[in-house]
This record gives sequence, structure tokens and C-alpha cells, in this order.
Amino acid sequence: MKNYLLAIATLAGTVIGVGIFALPYVINQSGIIFLPVYMIILGVIQHYLHLLFAEVVLSTNGYHRLPGYVAEYSNKRNKYLALAISMLSDYGIIIVYIIVGGLFLHQLLGPFFGGSIFLYSTMLFIIESLIVFFGLRLIAGAEFIMSLFLLTVIGLIAWHGWDYYNLANYSMLNLRNAFLPYGPVFFAIGGMAAIPEVCRLLARNKEKIRSAIFWGTFVPLLATSFFVVVILGMMGNGVTPDTLSGLGLIFQDGIITLALIFGLLAIITSFLTISQSLREAFWWDFKINKALAWALSCLVPYFLYLAGWRNLTKTVSITGALAGGIFGIVLIWLVFKIKKQGNKKSVIKNKINLPIAYGLSLLFILGFIYELWAVLFK
Repeated sequence: MKNYLLAIATLAGTVIGVGIFALPYVINQSGIIFLPVYMIILGVIQHYLHLLFAEVVLSTNGYHRLPGYVAEYSNKRNKYLALAISMLSDYGIIIVYIIVGGLFLHQLLGPFFGGSIFLYSTMLFIIESLIVFFGLRLIAGAEFIMSLFLLTVIGLIAWHGWDYYNLANYSMLNLRNAFLPYGPVFFAIGGMAAIPEVCRLLARNKEKIRSAIFWGTFVPLLATSFFVVVILGMMGNGVTPDTLSGLGLIFQDGIITLALIFGLLAIITSFLTISQSLREAFWWDFKINKALAWALSCLVPYFLYLAGWRNLTKTVSITGALAGGIFGIVLIWLVFKIKKQGNKKSVIKNKINLPIAYGLSLLFILGFIYELWAVLFK
């Protein structure tokens, strides 16, 4: 039972990351009506992708990440393509954590110690990357505590901010931005990096993996939806791209401090999961030594941040479309190979056929093209 709860918490804690703070601003631009549409459709798709990845993990011997699984059932060229996709999506995610982590830490400590947002981003990054370097793996327990803390903080914000709540604050519909939430929502509800860990935690109770993935995917989705509804009901057009900086103008007491602490915990735990996942791809699948694998997974995104990649909304949008969509295409076609050539039988067997594969692939490609166009030209 303990490992079952830890498995749920590991996935839920990975899903509930910095993406939750980017959604209110984006949904306000498109209209609240699009929130349930995107949450239901992309939530079901993301759950399906989580199950597909679990089937890949459970059908293959040894420890791998996506490039290793691709290499197991395909050729070297495709292995490097899978690595490129993993690198781009994970780098984008890590950069978002660096950006928002610095904002939150600055709001929390800046009034007392001064200093720039850049300084706090760098400080937090150093701490997180050192944890990854030394391989400290307290992720499952930390995710469990963080998930409980999340629900508490969201409840306190909703209760404490009730006096500010007004239906007139909601932007109902803006068709010009109808497709804007695609990338950010995909970003906010994705937890692919945690699936191998979920499978490891339940290695002796594999029949519970499907259930753990269900709860680990949909509980955060409901919590995220509630968070967006509450924030927009209180702030409306006053919502900021990172949410909490604007929320600080409403709450002048300990609630915003709790929210900032939660935000930092969410960022730290998710940073560790994503960075370790990418490090393992270099280490397990390409036999790169641990130190270099750490440098490639942690230092490269920080250098991209230094180079000026700092726009939160654009980074979340393009990363969500890439991580959710293009990663999903690779995964879908990998599962066809798995069903024919898998090393062993998986307790999870997903239904997949060509219409499903082509339909999802087309959706992901169109979504990625739109987000790329929106980032570059809109």
C-alpha cells in the first residue's frame, strides 16, 4: 500500500509543476469556456500516453529512457532522433523551472535580502543541480508531501480569497485565442518522466500500475482546473503570467507566502524528476559517464537561459507542444513495435490501431505547428 501511494504521489507531483502557474494567464486570454474542453480532451490523451509508456517500460528488459527504448526496437538513427526530442522538450521544461523558480524565490526572500531575480534563479538552480549531481533520490516521499501541501494551499487561497471572487472577472470566450491553451495545458498535465519510476515502485504489484497512473494523472488535473477557476474568479484580467506575483497584490498576509513556498516545492521536485530523467537517458542509453551526463542535462539549459531564453508563456507553449505532441508520436509508433517484438509480456496492454495512431499523430503535428507559429509570429 505504501508503494502504491508513493507511485501515485510521484506521478501527481511530476504533473503538478510550474505549468499550473502559467495556465490562469493563458486561459484568461482564450476564455474560461475552453478550460474544460482542453482539460478533458488533453487529459484523456495524456492518460493514454502515460499508459502507452508504461506498456513500453513493462515490455522491455533493463533500465532505459525513451532513446533506449527506441534503440531496442529500431535503429541508431531513430535513437538519436528520440534523444533530440527528449533534449529539446526537457531543456524547455527545465528553463521554465529556472525562470519561475527565480521569480518565486525573489518574491519570498527579496524583501529581506534584496538582489535580482537573476541572482535567485541562479541560486536555486545551483542547489537543484547539485542534488541531481549527487544522485539524492528522495523524490517519491517529497512528492507525496508536496501533493498534500498543494491541496491545502489551493483550499486556503479559495477560502481566503472568496471576498475577491466575482463572476464578472471571467473572460468567457475569445475565439482569436482558441488554440492558445493547447501547448500550456499539455505542459501542465504531462508526467511522462515519472512513468518508469511508477513502474519500479510497483514492480512487485504490477497489477496496480494502471490504477496508480489513473489517479496520478486525473487528481492533479482536477486540482489544476480548480486552481485556474479560483484564480481567474479572483483576479480576472489582473492575472500575471506566473500567477503568484499578481496574487501577492491581493493577499498581504501569510497566504501568499504559503503559495510561494508551495510553488518552490513544486518546482524543485519536478526539476529533480525531469533532470534525473534526462541524465539517465544520457547515462543508461548512450553510456555517457555520470558527470558528463549531469552537465548535459543540467548545465546546457542554464546556458540557454543565460543566452536569453526567458519568455515564460512562449517557452511553456512550445515545450508543451513538443513534449506532449512530438514525444507522443514517437511513443505511439514505438508501441506498435513493442506489441510485435517486446522482450516480455506486459500486464498493461493498450488498445491501439492505425486510425488511433494517425488521428493522434495528426493532432500532435498540427498542435506543434500552431504553437511554433504563435511563438515566432503572433
